[in-house]
Amino acid sequence: MNMLRTSVLGLLVACVSSAALAQTATPTKQDPNPPPKAPEWTDADTNRDGYLTKEELIPYPGVIKRFEEIDTDRDGRISEAEYRAWYDNGKNK
Repeated sequence: MNMLRTSVLGLLVACVSSAALAQTATPTKQDPNPPPKAPEWTDADTNRDGYLTKEELIPYPGVIKRFEEIDTDRDGRISEAEYRAWYDNGKNK
């Protein structure tokens, strides 16, 4: 009887251990250069002047890194048309 109890206990421990290991999350490979999180225009244009400046984009460092790419007319600010063209081309993804 004692041997039966030990065997059952051993089997139970093995099953529980297997279930716990099966539920362990496997680490995912993260992109070393994740795409910037692009804000909605109305969220980013805080002063509602129709342009985005680097100051308005401080909460979005990934977009600031691409500021010169987005500011195609090189006037130091991003118009809504420039932003939409960049956003719609999927460069924010």
